Amino acid sequence: MRKMSKKHLAVFVISLSLIGLVTPATASDYGCRTFPKLSQSRLVSNKNLGYGVSAQAWQWYPDNNDAANAGVSPLGTKVSVVSANLRNTTFGITHSTIPTTQDLRTMSYALPNALATINGDYFDQNGAWNSMVEQSALSYAIPEESSVIGVGSVPINKATGYRAYGILTIGTAQYPITGVNQVRPGPESIVVYKTNYVDSLTPAGDLTLVVQSGKITKIYPKGLNVPTSAGTVIQVRGSSVNELSKVALKARASVNLGLTPRNEMRMAADSVTPTATIISRGRTINISAVNFGQILPSGATLYTDSYVNPTPMGRVTIRIMPNNAGRYYIANVYKQGLSMKVDPGGFIVQANGNAANTASLFKAGYNVTVNRTFSSTNNSVLLNAAGRGPRLVENSKLIWVCTQHSLDFRPRSAIGWNQDGQVWFMTSSRGADADDMGFRAGGSSSDQMGHWLISLGATDAVLLDGGGSTTMEIKDPSSGWQRFDIPDSAWYRPLANAFVISTKH
Repeated sequence: MRKMSKKHLAVFVISLSLIGLVTPATASDYGCRTFPKLSQSRLVSNKNLGYGVSAQAWQWYPDNNDAANAGVSPLGTKVSVVSANLRNTTFGITHSTIPTTQDLRTMSYALPNALATINGDYFDQNGAWNSMVEQSALSYAIPEESSVIGVGSVPINKATGYRAYGILTIGTAQYPITGVNQVRPGPESIVVYKTNYVDSLTPAGDLTLVVQSGKITKIYPKGLNVPTSAGTVIQVRGSSVNELSKVALKARASVNLGLTPRNEMRMAADSVTPTATIISRGRTINISAVNFGQILPSGATLYTDSYVNPTPMGRVTIRIMPNNAGRYYIANVYKQGLSMKVDPGGFIVQANGNAANTASLFKAGYNVTVNRTFSSTNNSVLLNAAGRGPRLVENSKLIWVCTQHSLDFRPRSAIGWNQDGQVWFMTSSRGADADDMGFRAGGSSSDQMGHWLISLGATDAVLLDGGGSTTMEIKDPSSGWQRFDIPDSAWYRPLANAFVISTKH
């Protein structure tokens, strides 16, 4: 299938509404399906993968109308979730050589520090449908703006909050502070609110404490939206509530936050556009695409050594090589163009139109600067990112307009996150190895995925490719890599790329 331009997207969406490629303009869940809770009674797997990473699964069965009565697929539904935090782990992407595809198990085996992986972007013979960013540079780019999900460095805004590593001391007991002034804290958190918070009232936790002059002056056992003028407000959520609810009024208390960081790593859903360039002796070639499988009729495409095939041929071809000092020079300029493979560590530029006119002026032996840069719509400084589907949850609200999309039960994949650095990989599937002849059935509707992610604490979420692409792998400390969405015996669809949670080096 050829990559569609934006002018064809509206027609394309009608024929592929099953996978939901349109982001709704209004925030409404009118017409959505009901969704059963991820309750303890439905929990069929609960694994600790290490480094604060967990893998859990909930199951509804086709037997005796169990799944149908719960409002999920009558064929059965398994919801598989990996939960991690950017405090302890890293978020990245992985892929085979471009434009080849590879199954998720093989990609996972090649990652020594990985703990969990989930399928990535939609794809065709050219590669992924959207751009990829690795180590802050484009490793693949389509010749237009594309939607991505990734992790990047975000400047701290003290008023709207940040993750913290402080200590709350009450009497002789100490508790870890997880955030300061966070607008949307995580479900397991102890967040301190100061007078510079963006609003006059703090968000309410499950338990609220107020500290003034070194003492606990107020305790609200069910939580309360408290004015920041009341003192230092502490909002507690999750497992710490039980112990902190036992503190005494007037008990000695202090907050130690240390220095405020300038930046922190956060998840970001954004759109990117290539701004890559090749510069030599004052001449610049603007790069329209990176490692893309089709040569543009006008413009230049940059190929790296990740591109495994001989490159398509442009009107002018530039071969770039690294020198012993780690810089780049022009090895050859082919003014009639040439299809060739990229040298290890080198680059190929294939140019047409006005870009070819400029490329023909470049000379062999000249030094050259290669910039694989990009711009992002929301100015995200992305470190690692790859293509995504539409937004599903935003600011803790489901924004999926169900009347505009299919409510079919299919395998689905999604990523959710919140301001506290928590990240969730989620799939829904049949949960069984069935003879489905290449068409996966069972699972959930997209809106059910959004509701489940909200229930886990996600404030934002996006959909990924689904159907037969839906795949999740985890690295069990005792038994190694295993498929987590359905049994290992099931078939794998080769993928263009995947998202990965890894240990920090």
